[in-house]
Amino acid sequence: MRHITLASLALVLTLAPALGAQPGSTIARRVAAARDGQVRLSYATRADVCGDGRDGVSIGRSMTFFDRGESYGSWGRTRCVDGPARVELTVQDRKVVGVRTRVGGAWSSGASDVTDLGRVSAPEAAAYFISLAQQIDGGSRQNPLLAAAVADSANVAPDMLRLARMTNLSRETRRRAVHWAGALGDASMVAPLTELARASGNEGTSADDVGPGNGVAGAAVGALGMIPDGAGVPALMTLARSGSESVRKAAVFWLGQRDEEKAHALVRTVAGDDKETDAVRRAAIFALSQGEGASAADFAFLRSLFDRVSSDRLKEQVLFSVSQHESWDGTRWLLDQARDESQPMEVRRKAVFWAGQGHASVADISSLYKSAKDARLREHVIFVLSQRDEEAATTQLLSIAREDPDREMRKKALFWLAQKNDPRVTKLITDMVIR
Repeated sequence: MRHITLASLALVLTLAPALGAQPGSTIARRVAAARDGQVRLSYATRADVCGDGRDGVSIGRSMTFFDRGESYGSWGRTRCVDGPARVELTVQDRKVVGVRTRVGGAWSSGASDVTDLGRVSAPEAAAYFISLAQQIDGGSRQNPLLAAAVADSANVAPDMLRLARMTNLSRETRRRAVHWAGALGDASMVAPLTELARASGNEGTSADDVGPGNGVAGAAVGALGMIPDGAGVPALMTLARSGSESVRKAAVFWLGQRDEEKAHALVRTVAGDDKETDAVRRAAIFALSQGEGASAADFAFLRSLFDRVSSDRLKEQVLFSVSQHESWDGTRWLLDQARDESQPMEVRRKAVFWAGQGHASVADISSLYKSAKDARLREHVIFVLSQRDEEAATTQLLSIAREDPDREMRKKALFWLAQKNDPRVTKLITDMVIR
């Protein structure tokens, strides 16, 4: 101590209390003292949190499914109930190697290797799991950030942003941190998330991908769209026109998820812009057909765009996007493109394929088969019928296999019928063998 200067001693005394009371340190010590196996704890959750008690947890419109990734939207038929967070840690050699977060439901009983810490402070739990994210930096089974995000009375957005900026962490952990920085943040997150989007370039993107990509940049763009009260939308609209190609693709995708006409109007502008790259235009066309905000005006625009684009890939993207809208007008339009002999054959084949994958009836597809003159199109219609599960589709294939004057078409129909488990097919083949 004689060799320590007064300034150094003052610094030590200043830091000592803080170092002895790190956030979440009580939970960390209790977990470290537990035997190998499962360690359980529970705590209060945010008002907008619910879960199915098993695999699904929802925070607002952000949904996470254990081992199955994340999505954005609303629950379907699954019941989402309020309740405390129930977090189960997997401990090996006194180290946490897995984190599983549930909301709702109850713990199972009878396990011999379980240490139950009981109910803990939600803010302390959030701090503990934020610190844990830097120690177990991995995949869906090692996801402490969800456990932090659900905690009540804890402002974790700044901590999430700090983790997102840590380039030594895995891309998956950084993506999750970026997501929660936006979903749980406020307008103060707009500038740093925009900076992250621009700085991360083309990381985690593919030229053929029409979605937002799986890199940090795409996550940052998506996070801008999740900031409450639409605070990030102006930045999204700017990025859609001035970011890197991958950022522009992500921006138009997330603008397409907004139920706002101004956002969709910009996406339509990008889709129709001959000076924009095909990759971004395809992303814009795709975005207009996705999300709850997709409108009749969007689909009318897509149909009008079809004849104005020369690229087969853009045409195919329009065909797919129109097939996503459940309307007779869209189905009839797709079948009209399949019948149009002025279109390239590949475009016609894609039109009937997406009509079949969409909302065209078996009767509509069968009618197309009867009117088609080109053998390549007729063969493709047979394939499309084979992908349908309705009894009427099998009946039509049986009719082709028995009665079509074109021997090659009969063979194609029989080939696809042989893939089906239907007694009528067995009888047809048996009768053919006997004859």
